[in-house]
Amino acid sequence: MSTNGKKGTVTWILAFLTFLAILNVFNAIIHLNSNSSMADLRIFNIALGSLNTEAYLWVSIIATFLLFGATSFSIYRGFPADPHMLQRLVKVEENLAFNANMIENTQIGFFRKLEENEKANDEFFRKITTSLEDVKKDASENSAKQQKAMQKIEEVNKKNAGTITKQTKELTNIKKKIENIAKETAQKAKLTSQTKLEKFKGVSPRLANKLNQIQIKTVSELLASDSASIAEKAFEPVETISRAQATAQLLMVPGVDEKHAQLLVKVGITSRRELANQDPVQLYRSIAGIARTYVEQGRMSARKAPTIEDVSSWIKQAQL
Repeated sequence: MSTNGKKGTVTWILAFLTFLAILNVFNAIIHLNSNSSMADLRIFNIALGSLNTEAYLWVSIIATFLLFGATSFSIYRGFPADPHMLQRLVKVEENLAFNANMIENTQIGFFRKLEENEKANDEFFRKITTSLEDVKKDASENSAKQQKAMQKIEEVNKKNAGTITKQTKELTNIKKKIENIAKETAQKAKLTSQTKLEKFKGVSPRLANKLNQIQIKTVSELLASDSASIAEKAFEPVETISRAQATAQLLMVPGVDEKHAQLLVKVGITSRRELANQDPVQLYRSIAGIARTYVEQGRMSARKAPTIEDVSSWIKQAQL
């Protein structure tokens, strides 16, 4: 092979390597824009290892300029000064200068963007810190207010402790009096199991007549039958039958009359067992307001309004 042929081959190899170096520059720029910290070095499909992206960029730029210089040197040394060739080399230099300028602008933009992100993060963390301080301050103020409120509550509790103790003693005495009254008082129930439905005021004459037609004539027969079955046969609402059964059970407790039974049903007491499981004071508090309303509406006389002694007596009688 001639000397010119060898020089031409070397020139084309250097030009090809320069082209590869330029491609690596663009590859490094792409990695920078994708915020990748490491880049894989490859020649075709052969992996040569990993390198920091910025270092990769600078190595590629330096390699590009070195190879370009070597290529230019080989061209100028190996070929005569051809005007067309010189024009091409000038264009190549212009392109390389343009690419270098673009790389520099890209790098400047990248670092500017990085700086803006750092400023934004600093501002974000500053706002978070300020918000946390405000929250901490509010929490401290609320804690102080709660402590003052707790102190006031403790003072009120101390003042009320004596009153509560006194009321407890009074309630104990009342319970004892109620128990004594219940022992001394022997009352009869308004209904018995053999009472005819015609004499049961909780059942209207029309309903009593319907019940008689389906062979339910006494209180015991009414209580022994299922409310839904009775309602279906008598063509009456289930609620009406259930209310009549509940009233009947309560009227079988000595001391409970029709008005009292209405009050008990009103507060949800629908059987003798439920009445037996009640606390006298709590039950009295539940029905006292309703009884007061009944008195104001004229549905009950004031002397018929139950007392706590009456309520306690009902519960005792229901437990027997």
